[in-house]
Amino acid sequence: MSDWFRADKKARARFAGEKESGLPIPTRIMSNGEYSPLPQSDGQRRVEAALYELADRFGPRVGLDRRAFLRSSFGMAAAFTALNTVFGPSYAVAQDAMDDADAADDWAARHADQFIFDGHLHFVHEDYAWPGILGFRNAARFMQADGLPQRDPDFDDVKFENFVKEVYFDSDTTVGIISTATSDDPERRFLTNAQIARDVARLNTAAGSRRLMGHAAFHPGADGWREAMDEAIEVHRPISWKGYTVGDPLSPTSIAPWRLDDEALVYPAYERMVEAGITNVCIHKGLLPADYATRMPDLWPYATVDDVGKAAQDWPQLNFIIYHAALRPVVMFDPGFVQAFEETGRMDWASDLAEIPQRFGVTNVYADVGTSFGQGAITQPRLAAALMSILVRGLGADHVLWGTDAVWWGTPQWQIEAFRRIEVAEDLQERFGLPALGPSTGELKARIFGTNSADLYDFSAAERTVAHYAADRMSAHKAEYLRDGADPSNAYYGFITED
Repeated sequence: MSDWFRADKKARARFAGEKESGLPIPTRIMSNGEYSPLPQSDGQRRVEAALYELADRFGPRVGLDRRAFLRSSFGMAAAFTALNTVFGPSYAVAQDAMDDADAADDWAARHADQFIFDGHLHFVHEDYAWPGILGFRNAARFMQADGLPQRDPDFDDVKFENFVKEVYFDSDTTVGIISTATSDDPERRFLTNAQIARDVARLNTAAGSRRLMGHAAFHPGADGWREAMDEAIEVHRPISWKGYTVGDPLSPTSIAPWRLDDEALVYPAYERMVEAGITNVCIHKGLLPADYATRMPDLWPYATVDDVGKAAQDWPQLNFIIYHAALRPVVMFDPGFVQAFEETGRMDWASDLAEIPQRFGVTNVYADVGTSFGQGAITQPRLAAALMSILVRGLGADHVLWGTDAVWWGTPQWQIEAFRRIEVAEDLQERFGLPALGPSTGELKARIFGTNSADLYDFSAAERTVAHYAADRMSAHKAEYLRDGADPSNAYYGFITED
């Protein structure tokens, strides 16, 4: 068994000192470099303070110091209690969840068999050396959970071994898809198609089952892009495609943006995809820098969804999976965005996406909620719930897909817990006709967490159950890790601004 597959407490100690306490949820917006992080909001400061107060109050009741409490299931419950205290009740939290071990065990047992398919995961290759991923203009310090000593960014945080720990050992994620980003500069690419294929095989061989799948990036208009597609089809056999219509998400001056409905440039690529039988096409939309209009005036229109409807209409053989649900850049805590939603029930770009099936008469458009749900869950839970409901109402309950953008956000577990607990406010259900999301183990959340993606990727009935993976080596090593005393890092690998 490979060394990276075993819990290594010494290696994890670099994330936190013994006397510090890390938070189970982020209390700041972070970025992987594709957009600019914004300062901590007043609401997030109050959540942070409330969470520390709850840890100090309830920790002694269960015999835990602050640090241990915050790394436990009690701390996770306290995080959602703090969010409810500051932002109003959006999350279901049992009254005794912060000081009753039986209640915590019952909650965990209730979800032990929940199949979770994360279609939006990231790490960088072993030799990655572009410093921009570790810090960029206006990003001043590395984000561990607030309260931890700051340290210099470390490439190992966002590489394969730590990815495995954060995603498979410290969360309930069952299976996932590893993604990458296109770039005008080859040195900035997180992973090449060959590296994705190699690491997918590496993990699955060690796990003894299919736990990870991979995209192949395609970049219409870039040098050699057609040959790269042919190589992916013939050699790497990805499960789906990944593209950025802005071209290079890490550059405001990308030289090769493109549109989904470009018949001359892109439609021949669709024909090749259909011929190869690789028909799921994942596209980054939305999630631009907050200053996108001035920073990238010629590029930002490519990040909207006005090219999706026609492409989907012309290519019913393909499934267009729109990453980040096309949500307009980093906006959920912007007062103007909040006010506009409360008045209209719409969210820029995401609502446009949700309306495509009705406008164009198509059934092959999907939304992946990576980062968009997560950032809303910690800044405006009321709007995060509404986002999910808007997508369900417009696209259909079977067309909304779970994704987290981990490992940038650390372990995906806090996002999993947030979606399990969240519900749409009754007044929003009544005013805007937004459907309820239902209980944590209800049919709708089960669909979004796993079965919708399992349908898209042709998983067998057995493969879409947790029991199918119970006897593999990944499960055996995770059980060993838990028996030895799980030690989640509570670290997050994005970047924050100076306050």
